[in-house]
Amino acid sequence: MLTGMVNAALRRIRPGKALAPDIGGLDVLLFLSEQSVNLARGTLLTTLRCARATPCFVGRGVRLRFGRKVRIGRYATIGDGAILSGLGRDGLRIGARATIGAYVRLVVGTDIARPGAYIEIGDGCGIGEFSSVGGSGGVRIGRNTIIGQHFSAHPENHNFTDLARPIREQGTTRKPIAIGEDCWIGARVTVLGGVTIGQGCVIAAGAVVTRDVPPYSIVAGVPARVVGSRLESEHHAGD
Repeated sequence: MLTGMVNAALRRIRPGKALAPDIGGLDVLLFLSEQSVNLARGTLLTTLRCARATPCFVGRGVRLRFGRKVRIGRYATIGDGAILSGLGRDGLRIGARATIGAYVRLVVGTDIARPGAYIEIGDGCGIGEFSSVGGSGGVRIGRNTIIGQHFSAHPENHNFTDLARPIREQGTTRKPIAIGEDCWIGARVTVLGGVTIGQGCVIAAGAVVTRDVPPYSIVAGVPARVVGSRLESEHHAGD
């Protein structure tokens, strides 16, 4: 009975998910206990601090800054120790059923004299632990994209052409980053400002993406380059 109740709840929160048959009853109870606490914490946090109240799951030690500019979607999960900051023109939006891993930083801006633009995480996205996304120039990640651990996105770069002045005094240039829907981005990938990654791309672990990537490309390297296409794989599979 307990397993059936949990599976019914999972189907509502995470369509297509179900408990593995080898998970014992005690483990199920502990899981339910932890998730109940996280749900209560998330609902309370969004009620008190965010733009709107939402049922979501929030882990321990999550830090929220400029919460009125933060919107967390229904049944999203925020891992332990994550930092969410909405300091920017359009703030931070995390889509429904998105999963933000432990110790992830989603920070739209850090300078109150020059707020950032936006960070938008699409419905159903997953971002791995210890990732860092800055939103100074704007970052948009499409629905159902999955991202490995230690990912970073940098839509801002320091100017450095004036040799007579310290680099830290020359200001920055901000350019948006756009990542399409249904991409798979490996661990320790870095994406720089001004880059658009098309729908359905696969980015190999450790790649540094410095230029636009066409849809359904397979990309690897430093700097990253296209090494294949999912469209070609589909074509050969159908031969």
